[in-house]
Amino acid sequence: MSSQKKSYTKFVMLFWTAVIVPVLFVVLLMYAAANSWAGFPPLPSFEELENPKSNLASEVYTSDGKILGKYFYQNRVNVQFEEISPNLVNALISTEDERFHDHSGIDIRGLARAILNLGKSGGASTITQQLAKMLFNETPKSGWGRIKQKLQEWIIAAQLERRYTKEEIIAMYFNRFDFINNAVGIKSGASVYFGVSPAELKLEEAACLVGMLKNPSLYNPLRFPERTQERRNVVLFQMKRNKVISDVEFDSLKQIPLTLNYSKVDHKDGIAPYFREVLRADLRTLFSEKDKDGNFILSKENGDPYDMYKDGLKIFTTLNYKLQEYAEFAVKAHLGNELQNDFFNNLKKRKNPPFSSDLTDKEVENILNAAVKRSERFLIMSGKQCGNCGRRGKILEEIEIDGQKYVHCTAEDCEHDTKVYEEAEIWKTFDVPVPMKVFSWRGKIDTVLSPMDSIRYYKSFLQAGLMSMDPQTGYIKAWVGGIDYEHFAYDHVMQGKRQVGSTFKPFVYAVAVDEGYSPCYEVPNVPVVFKKGQFGLLKDWAPQNSDGEYGGTVSLKYGLANSLNTVTSKLMQLFGPERVIEMARSMGITSHLDPVPALALGVADISVYEMVGAFSTFANKGFWTKPIYLTRIEDKDGNIIVEYIPETREALNEQTAYVMLDLLKGVTSYNYNKFKGKNVGGTGIRLTFPKTDKRPYGGITYPIAGKTGTTQNNSDGWFMGVTPDLVTGVWVGAEDRSVRFSTTYYGQGANTGLPIFGYYMNKIYADSTIKISKGDFEKPEKPLTIELDCNEYQKKNNFDNSSEHSFD
Repeated sequence: MSSQKKSYTKFVMLFWTAVIVPVLFVVLLMYAAANSWAGFPPLPSFEELENPKSNLASEVYTSDGKILGKYFYQNRVNVQFEEISPNLVNALISTEDERFHDHSGIDIRGLARAILNLGKSGGASTITQQLAKMLFNETPKSGWGRIKQKLQEWIIAAQLERRYTKEEIIAMYFNRFDFINNAVGIKSGASVYFGVSPAELKLEEAACLVGMLKNPSLYNPLRFPERTQERRNVVLFQMKRNKVISDVEFDSLKQIPLTLNYSKVDHKDGIAPYFREVLRADLRTLFSEKDKDGNFILSKENGDPYDMYKDGLKIFTTLNYKLQEYAEFAVKAHLGNELQNDFFNNLKKRKNPPFSSDLTDKEVENILNAAVKRSERFLIMSGKQCGNCGRRGKILEEIEIDGQKYVHCTAEDCEHDTKVYEEAEIWKTFDVPVPMKVFSWRGKIDTVLSPMDSIRYYKSFLQAGLMSMDPQTGYIKAWVGGIDYEHFAYDHVMQGKRQVGSTFKPFVYAVAVDEGYSPCYEVPNVPVVFKKGQFGLLKDWAPQNSDGEYGGTVSLKYGLANSLNTVTSKLMQLFGPERVIEMARSMGITSHLDPVPALALGVADISVYEMVGAFSTFANKGFWTKPIYLTRIEDKDGNIIVEYIPETREALNEQTAYVMLDLLKGVTSYNYNKFKGKNVGGTGIRLTFPKTDKRPYGGITYPIAGKTGTTQNNSDGWFMGVTPDLVTGVWVGAEDRSVRFSTTYYGQGANTGLPIFGYYMNKIYADSTIKISKGDFEKPEKPLTIELDCNEYQKKNNFDNSSEHSFD
């Protein structure tokens, strides 16, 4: 063989070697990448591709279809392609992947351009490749690691293109992208930054969000609005270049300033935070319940329990968004603008504010020390609560690092070691002033206080609890558990129980009416003496009227309307505590009730939740319906997991319930007192007074049955309001019972709880979109056997009760 031929053969072999070897190398690399050989990590499985693992936020809905809040590790809620604005789709394709509809996951033309220009003329990653990249949880630190991941991204991109339509790929891409600031996915992004759904985004808003895709931290509209606007205009230019918008539209749109409607997303923020926290606890219990065999009662197909933080559940509640807004407004209007100022003025006269002057220094010290030990600062420093992981963290073990004690905490998205301090060290920190932000009704105040002084400061605030429900369905419509969840997390609707005072009296009266007594029945207005030994008493007891006035006889209606203790005591003496407790239990009261005469005056601690449910019995024709706040829960695909039907039972006959409403209407109207010879307004009469600057919550002319309540030393103020369609309970008081108004003028329920009810109902009545009855309560079809007209009653009984009932 000639040397020339040998040289040619050698050249051909070298040529093909140079061509084939790289190709074979690439093929082998791709095979290794696809099959996790040679150090390549496993690819996401087909199951993960078809059901990509996302931490989907669970959404809580009101009865009128609005989102009340979310539970999440990531604030992500997926949407379908049809729910995405065409503006978003056009902006995405124009900016990120112009040939999206022409390739199968890898843009060869773009890849060649990127290689030839060493990436200077733009990247080559397609939308599908970017989606594939999102499926990897970690970014490789080395260059070789990045190359290996890039190869796997190509493989995944090709698989995605085979398994999904282009529309599905775009939806998956938008659903997975993290727009930062607790906005994961396009639904959250559109809502957090612009307050709309993805379908409602304007063109310039869509361009802003697509601009963030390049680097959301760099183009964060909250921190860098000018830079973000420039990036938005680049997206608009790309849309013009791709003939999606015209030159005129581009010139007009680029001039529009960046305008956000930002809504901070936090579990503590938003409407009904106390309710959402109670609901969260209930859901946690619900999803952890097991049957006798140890299986979760509510579980997914694989037997695992549902997780409200990442399973994308839809939780449908009974709350009405508007009524909830009006309830929160009412609490703020009265406490924030009126009552708290009166209370601060009242505290100025105290020797040891905010505590009552009859407390000793030692008693005050004990109250403050108990508060210290319950504080988050003390719990964290003593190793009883996690630091960074917060209340959701679970303490796994106690460890020691360099001779220092720590507790190891963990949560789903958190792991942390919390340092543990000696108790003596902790107590010292409570006397050291530190910078802090404290609550005020006018907004947070930057100040310097010692933690101990901040505890005293916070104890000077009046708290409130309000619940409102539909008496027919049992559906709770509004729930205000306190004045500010961030600073006062204790719920005063269901969790808190306080003395109910005179709001308990209707249970006593209901027994009398059930026994056939008329509201017109008259009782001597004189102190009633419960003798020693009677009902287990250790000594004689004679309750007094709060105003100290006695004389003559008064009707039951007048006695309840003006909350006379003499009348209620007489009825308690007639029927006894056990019969009254039986009545309260039938109407849904589950709290502890002592069988003592003082029960008639409301010495029992009962929750707002129980009281509202009980009073609803009157408006529901004698049927007690357990208050509920959940209707159903669905999984992310819309399958119903659980549905709720209210529990109901007959507690009173229809006549008794109606007569009780007539009695309770006397609280908000005028009633004749023949001893005084004039009409006297009930304790809730100010609801009907014309509105003034000092009484903007009045002016209600529609029928309302109600009851005020004030407890010992004015520690608690109550108002229960009943209308045909809505029953509402309000409690007002401080965290500690020793923090209270010094006079009944300010501390009575008519001045603390009633105005909140007035503000609330005025808002509801003024809103024509809320369908609520403004008429009177429906009368039973059967004729009443109890006379409600006191003139007729007097004629029938010849001005004498003796023919009907006897006190003996």
